[in-house]
Amino acid sequence: MLPFFKKANHRPLVHPRISAKRAPSDRIPFPRNGIAVPATERPTVSSNLFTTTLDGQDFVWMGANRAEFYRYLRDHVPIISAAVWSWVHLCATPQSYSLNGNEAEKQRAIKVLDDLEKRLLENPLIRRDGVKQLTEQFFLELFTVGSFAGEIIPLADGSGIDYFRTIDPDGIQWERDGRWRPYIIQESVSGLGMSGKEKRIYLNPDRFFFATLGADITNPRGIEPFASIPFVAQIQEAMLSDMARSARNAGTPRLQVRVRPPKPLAHENDKEYRARINRYFDDTVSQFTRLDADDNLFTWDDVEVTVIGGDLNRNFTWRLNREQVIEDVVTGLRLFPWVLGRSHGTTKNWVEAQFNLLMQIVDSVQNLGASLGNWLRNTELKMKGMSVTAEHIFAPNQDPFLLSRMQARSVEFDTIDKKVRAGYISKDDGAREMGYAAAFKPEIGNENK
Repeated sequence: MLPFFKKANHRPLVHPRISAKRAPSDRIPFPRNGIAVPATERPTVSSNLFTTTLDGQDFVWMGANRAEFYRYLRDHVPIISAAVWSWVHLCATPQSYSLNGNEAEKQRAIKVLDDLEKRLLENPLIRRDGVKQLTEQFFLELFTVGSFAGEIIPLADGSGIDYFRTIDPDGIQWERDGRWRPYIIQESVSGLGMSGKEKRIYLNPDRFFFATLGADITNPRGIEPFASIPFVAQIQEAMLSDMARSARNAGTPRLQVRVRPPKPLAHENDKEYRARINRYFDDTVSQFTRLDADDNLFTWDDVEVTVIGGDLNRNFTWRLNREQVIEDVVTGLRLFPWVLGRSHGTTKNWVEAQFNLLMQIVDSVQNLGASLGNWLRNTELKMKGMSVTAEHIFAPNQDPFLLSRMQARSVEFDTIDKKVRAGYISKDDGAREMGYAAAFKPEIGNENK
């Protein structure tokens, strides 16, 4: 993080420092007395308000620019970028879909959905299945700002979906009138180019899609995964800058060669003695300057080599402190350090337990991604007047502990089988212990016959 500069444009290679502090606010995000929030007020979450400085620009999180700040953190803080990247690709496993309904209609439905995939994206230059691309965007947005929103744009004749238009979820506001009602603010422009009267446009649930990473009964925006990160990221960035200044102040470690002058000889005068010790000193310096990596140096015991400058223990202390801050960031992003390659002596059993928990979280979040695929495909099929329904499917992540699980399953089967054969439990009871409703064969065959 030292301020090196490119020769071409003299711009620093390091990222701008992030400073953040709590902004005082006594506002509550949503009233609890049932009164709708006025259109001119933007709902905010007071616990997430910060005043921030990025690239010399001041940000105050008032609702509209929180997402902008979160995306900045995702793109410029390495540990946050790696965490979001890991979450996205843990969830965006290979995808497919299945169809339920009349067999004759299924062939037509496949053709309809293939055509939808080709025109679904806003960017026509992306050569990829539309739903797969959207699910990656879905997970990226979900793990960055905590929510995802978009709108179906129908064909001109209303016979199907033209494309899916993504929307910044921070632009959606909410009011509570019995149920939560989402709307966006449209400002009319006067003849002088000035902003005029604001107009609410309520969103049609049949055309709009909205999902959140976590549910919050007081805030329909849901939870924000980066809400606990900015002040920790500030500490990390400040620590990196302090490390650079501290290392520069300590200096670069260097070798100090001390040559003790020999004793004068009995017959030498002062001039001869000075000439001899200077010649001896110059010869020693010459030997060190010509010393290659695989050379050895032989001297009397009057030459001492020491290291001066640079506090070696200081860098170790900085590293320990920074690792602790990084682990706080990783914890705030709901990940484990080993997922990002930062494991410190974690045992195999502990990692396996954390892996199981991680996969449960992935399965839960994948259900949100599947709801987007199901909604898009089933809406297209309904607009085509078809009764077939589609179900989005995510392939499971590879299990590094599959062999040990299969071995444990084999031991479990042998134990249950022995209990059945010994008459301690019935065959149906044994089947239920293994997860089946009932035994397939009513009697146990005799292998000895």
